[in-house]
Amino acid sequence: MSDSKQGNTIAREEVENLCRINGEPTWLKDNRLAGWEAYLQCPMPTGKTEDWRTTIVDTLDLSELTAVEPIAKATKEITLELLTSAKANLGDLAGVYVEDYATGSKSHNVDKALTDKGVVFAPLKTALEQHSDVLKGLITTERAGLKDKFTLMNQALWTDGLYLRVPKNTTIDLPFVFMVNLPVKAKEAAAKAEGAADSEAEKFGQAVFPKVILVAEENSKVNFVTMIGSQESAQAEGQITLANAAIELHLEAGANVSVAEVSNMGEEVFLVNRIKAFIGKDATLDYTTAGLGAKQIKADIETILTAPGATARVNGVVLGDSDEHFAYNTIADHTATDTNSNIVFRVALKDESTSIYQGIIKVEKIAQRTDSYQSNKNLLLGTEARADSIPKLEILADDVKCSHGATVGPVDKEQLFYLNSRGLTLIQAEEMIVTGFFQQVLDTIPITGVAQWMSKLVADKIRGTKAEASD
Repeated sequence: MSDSKQGNTIAREEVENLCRINGEPTWLKDNRLAGWEAYLQCPMPTGKTEDWRTTIVDTLDLSELTAVEPIAKATKEITLELLTSAKANLGDLAGVYVEDYATGSKSHNVDKALTDKGVVFAPLKTALEQHSDVLKGLITTERAGLKDKFTLMNQALWTDGLYLRVPKNTTIDLPFVFMVNLPVKAKEAAAKAEGAADSEAEKFGQAVFPKVILVAEENSKVNFVTMIGSQESAQAEGQITLANAAIELHLEAGANVSVAEVSNMGEEVFLVNRIKAFIGKDATLDYTTAGLGAKQIKADIETILTAPGATARVNGVVLGDSDEHFAYNTIADHTATDTNSNIVFRVALKDESTSIYQGIIKVEKIAQRTDSYQSNKNLLLGTEARADSIPKLEILADDVKCSHGATVGPVDKEQLFYLNSRGLTLIQAEEMIVTGFFQQVLDTIPITGVAQWMSKLVADKIRGTKAEASD
């Protein structure tokens, strides 16, 4: 990629303009620019890069993307099909924040009784005005973990997002919900790309950079649901929308955090999703992700268990069809004694869809008495579908209990025949088999209503009535 092309999407002027529009403090501007400088020096991953194996990243030309601007218009409520579906299953909510790049509007609502108790549930841009010193510590502190071209790109260009902070000894049972709806009408928006000639404007896609920071203070409990969706759009052939998202979770001692994440987008979207969780003494994280649609999803879920008693439970369900591609990496990094992690991923693939799961359990020399397990099972519903599974162990301690397992296999034809013979259509039979395959994972989700919601989304996709993010 030439330097001149890089300037279309990410340039010093664009970063500085973002800081000016948001009225950001100097420390944040410096942090963004440091990310931009590092981004320029960082090589673009390829399909041969270990963590990007089988992902078709070589054709993603970052120079043909233009970053969206922050949303300025606030509205009381935004209605989107995917969001409505979530609300119908989750019931009462503690707060909802939606960024809708399709309409250029956002809405934010939170239970005032919670904010009176010191809970912060606010757009990141707003939170910067009120909690600058705290956020400075969270954003500028160098921490261990994955850092590549896309994480640096998010560091330099994140537009807005969410800040959720739960005070010490506070329990909130109702879930908080955050949704990003991706932009459409890329042709028109791309035409605004600075320096783009009319004849070249249509080739530009758009790039969105959401960011979430969640802090659960000592002995607090919180449930959080996050989703990213898009409408089908009449984009130019080959035009891609890039969603480059970052979620950072900080669990202090004794905290209990449950997160459910849904990615349900159209075939024009390339999602790069980075989740990083720092789990303190006796804290517990339950994280469930559902990959239900996109051109490609590249997701990395890192859990860093930093103190004795820390526990991470990471679950995933993935359903692909058409020529969709899913690449999920999980990293369980045990850096202290007496920590636990359990990772379970179930993948079902139709048509010509493909997936790769790479899971690694890292146990440092000091991390004695680690107990860790990871499992990945893949169900192939299409003769052209393909799944790869690469579990790995890196163990330096000698008193540990770590294991992993992986399977890849086609759907049982006798099972399909039996269901057909009982009057079920092929689609109905597939729905029953896939939802049953996912059920073991969904049953473990601690947030009320999420299992039913995800089951419905899975069934909708199999039936071809997938919920879009549209009004």
